[in-house]
Parts: sequence; structure tokens; C-alpha cells
Amino acid sequence: MSQYEKQSSRIVYVGTYNGGGNDSLYALNMNKSTGELSAIGAYAEVEMPSFLTVDTERGRLFAVSELQDEAGKEGGEVASYAVEAETGALRYIGKQPSFGASPCHLVTDREGKRLVVANYTSGSVSLYSIAEDGNIGPLADRKRHEGQSVRSDRQEAAHAHCTVLKDSRIYVADLGTDKIMIYNIQENAEQPMLVLHDEAQVHAGAGPRHLAFHPDLPYAYVINELDSTITVFAYGQEDGTLREIETLSTLPEGFAGESYCADIHIGVSGDYLYGSNRGHDSIAVYRIDRTSGKLTLIQHEPTGGAWPRNFAVTPDGKFVLAANQNSDSIVTLAVNENTGRLEPTAHELRIPKPVCIQFFE
Repeated sequence: MSQYEKQSSRIVYVGTYNGGGNDSLYALNMNKSTGELSAIGAYAEVEMPSFLTVDTERGRLFAVSELQDEAGKEGGEVASYAVEAETGALRYIGKQPSFGASPCHLVTDREGKRLVVANYTSGSVSLYSIAEDGNIGPLADRKRHEGQSVRSDRQEAAHAHCTVLKDSRIYVADLGTDKIMIYNIQENAEQPMLVLHDEAQVHAGAGPRHLAFHPDLPYAYVINELDSTITVFAYGQEDGTLREIETLSTLPEGFAGESYCADIHIGVSGDYLYGSNRGHDSIAVYRIDRTSGKLTLIQHEPTGGAWPRNFAVTPDGKFVLAANQNSDSIVTLAVNENTGRLEPTAHELRIPKPVCIQFFE
């Protein structure tokens, strides 16, 4: 890639629900001016890489393999790749078992030395060390969540759904127990450990799925899959605690169809928040009150496809890419920098079952 191409485009990685020896992980180029996407390459080493995380500083990409064994229990994996910075090409490094079923989310620490994975079906969290060469070490620690909540069809047991790093702590949204579990990573002489620090309760039947911390204000936002709501929390910067402020719907008033929330992100300016609805097939746009952290709904923008499981805001804040799982498409939406509203661009790229988007920049 020439210097001009590097300045005018960015690298995008897409995880999908493809598997069985088919291409499942895609590398794309994105035109920074127009938002148009084009393919660079595709990889088949990991089956069903439903979530990715990128360590740009060290040139690494990590992916879950959302699998379970024949008994519906363990069987998931976590894999690592090296990123060729000039081209965005990936080189497969290796993998480890996730010691749980259906791993669906993962995060690295700031030093790139630790990796934490959420296993959805098992309701567990696994911790690993990362070697200098990007290899994932053997399992260092695992914590299994206990409990259930009011939805017998989805909350019969714990279901860890995301792992988010904030101020050296790991926050895990558990859809099955309606809780946010908060962990410290304790460094011991032999190996690191996950130590429970605190937990925050979300209202019964919510099904917390993903969470986002405001980049410069003491607030956190949790999107709840089962009842299509967002809960706003005050974040205790000293002790890492979460205290609920408000909860509001992600759906238009009067909507009676089936819909489930999925992903949540805060815009680059810090003034707007975005959350996706699967079923209503939209992204809900909110204005963030910088004094109170509370939200005001300003828009529901269609994602131009079906079942937006994941989306991403570009690092410059100009575009949102929506991964429409059930219509095999990634659609580019433009962000109005003055209002935060989303607008169609007519750019769409066809990819089978896209479910995660990450930038390398």
C-alpha cells in the first residue's frame, strides 16, 4: 500500500458466522472520504469468529471461535493473528481452547499482555497471557458466573456477553443474571488471576449485552438485549462502581414487532450515543447530556439490511458501518457532525453473515 493509499484509506476487519472451512474473517479497505468498502483478503483458519479485538500498537488481531462441543458445553476457541501494517494482511499465529461454550467477546489490556474472553453459553470468563510474538498462552484463570433471572427462555443460567476494559478493570455484562461483573486482574508470581471487585445490578429481564464507557465523562451505557433498553450508569472513577441513573427504550413509541438490542457505541465527539436494534433493523441515536449523562432520543436510522448484530464508528467519527447479519451486508452510514444524525451513503459491501467490525488504525 502506497503512502497516499494509507492516508486516504483505513483497514477494516470483519468477523462472520461463516465456518466449516469457508472464509470467515475478512480484511477490507475503506475510503476515508466516501466510506466505500473494498475487499483485501479473506481467511479460513477460525470458524465462526463472531467477535474480534485489535491491538494496533503491537500489530495483533484476536478472534473468538464461537463453538461448543457436542454436549453443548465447552468447545470454543480463541485465536491470534499478526497484522502486516503496510497491507493489512493477516498471518495466523495460533489458538487456545476458550474453556467454555460459545465465546462471544474478548479484550486485551493496555500493555497487550493479557486477554480476557467471555463464554456466553457457559457463563464464564477466561484469562490468558499473551507472549511477545502474539501467541496466546495456556489458560491462566477462569471464573464461572452463577445465577439466573426472570426470563426462563434466555436467563435460565448465567450468560457472559462482553468484556470491556476500563481503568485496568474488566467489566463483564452477563445477560443471564442481569448483572455487570467487575474484575481486577491480579498479578501473581506464578500467573495472573481474575479477582471479583464488585457487581452492578440491572433491572430484571433486561439482558445486559454490551456496554460502553464515555471517553471523558464518568458515565457508562449498557444496552439490554431482551427488553430493548439502554441503562445509564454513573461511573465511580475512584472505586470502579456503577450506579444506575436512568433506563430508556431503544425502539420507537408504538412499535409492537419482535426486536432485540445488540451493540452500543459513543461517537468520537462524545456528544452522541448509538445503539442497534435487531428486528426493527435500525440504529437509535441519542444526544448525551454532558452534565447529567442522560440521553435524549433524536433518531432511528434504518441500517439498510436485516439484523444489525454489530456496528462501528470510524476513528475520525465521519461514518458508521453496520453489519447486517441476516442480509449478508455491511452498509456505510454518514454521521452529520453537527447533529449526530445518520444518513445513507448508498455504499454497501456483500459479505456472508457479518457480525463484527474492527478498525486497524
